[in-house]
Amino acid sequence: MFQTMLKLIQKKLTDKVCDQVMEFSWSALWNITDETPDNCEMFLNCNGMKLFLECLNEFQGKQELHRNMLGLLGNVAEVKQLRPYLMTTQFISVFSRLLESNADGIEVSYNACGVLSHIIFDGDEAWTIAEPRRVEVMDRMWRAISSWDENSRRNINYRSFEPILRLLPQRVAPVSQHWATWALFNLTSVYPEKYCTLLIKENGIELLKGVIESDAARSETKDMAKNVIKFCENFKEDQMDTSS
Repeated sequence: MFQTMLKLIQKKLTDKVCDQVMEFSWSALWNITDETPDNCEMFLNCNGMKLFLECLNEFQGKQELHRNMLGLLGNVAEVKQLRPYLMTTQFISVFSRLLESNADGIEVSYNACGVLSHIIFDGDEAWTIAEPRRVEVMDRMWRAISSWDENSRRNINYRSFEPILRLLPQRVAPVSQHWATWALFNLTSVYPEKYCTLLIKENGIELLKGVIESDAARSETKDMAKNVIKFCENFKEDQMDTSS
């Protein structure tokens, strides 16, 4: 299936056609790379990044396509051993530029920030490029996150919060921690039934309490973490009221 999707994408790219087949192919790749490191590695080994850059360049106005491609790259960036392959001036510059995208609401900017959050999380020593500088990218991430509408309805589906929760208990990348907390804030406030349940189940409340107690976390991150806990407490109370 993997090779079939890549061949379809390559053919559409050669024909300069972005249609439902192209968008579905990237969407399928996004799906089959979700928390599946072997498939993420296969994407890189099959020149997936070259296809990504070429599609981005050829189909600049195709919002759904951009969202699907960035979602897939978010899956790749979640795999620690694969992140060095994304650490090039070209790739980091592209992800940084996409932070300012308004395509598909916040989705492209959000997914680009997610990719960078995982890369930034590896610390200064893993930042092996001279340009753009890590501090510049982090500044752009802060600006992007602050521009998003916290009540955005989303074109995204999380089966697990584990990759996001991984970014909470740390001191090396406050902006990655903030992106993760913002994601939980948005999802639990807009879709409490689905995502409060998931967050409680995956022990996210304890991790958020750790953020609140951390002297390394920014005050706006702590405030957001407190609100997520409050959303989940209110949700649990509402559930108890309806069941009694």
